[in-house]
Amino acid sequence: MPNKRSIHFLVIDDDDIDREAVKRAFKKEKISNPIIEAENGVEAFNFLNSKDKDYFEHNPVIILLDLNMPKMNGIEFLTKLREDPNLKRIIVFVMSTSDDDEDKLKAYNLNIAGYILKGRVNEGISKSILMIDAFWKIIEMPPY
Repeated sequence: MPNKRSIHFLVIDDDDIDREAVKRAFKKEKISNPIIEAENGVEAFNFLNSKDKDYFEHNPVIILLDLNMPKMNGIEFLTKLREDPNLKRIIVFVMSTSDDDEDKLKAYNLNIAGYILKGRVNEGISKSILMIDAFWKIIEMPPY
């Protein structure tokens, strides 16, 4: 069983300001887990596929995913992630500006852990990050 302290967060967002806001919230809340950044789904897959299965056994990943990105948007990324037998169990939280019910439904149908509106995040990003931090500390991570 992996050490829960070794959880890595993969922030996939094309907006530098949003990625920085997440990193600042982690720092403010004294959450020291490693943060990996990707600007789009393609870059994220390049990172995920550069690791072997042993990496994820020792460094489980939780993804914070934007939906509206170039090259590969969040729904395309989730679809591809869930089709990959080595990656499909990764826990994903969507952090999006889209309040569209169709986007929410598509994301939840692809087994996300939660959908957070960025507008609300900007008002209380630290609260959202604290919720995600508490989430991974109390749940059992899937075996990889």
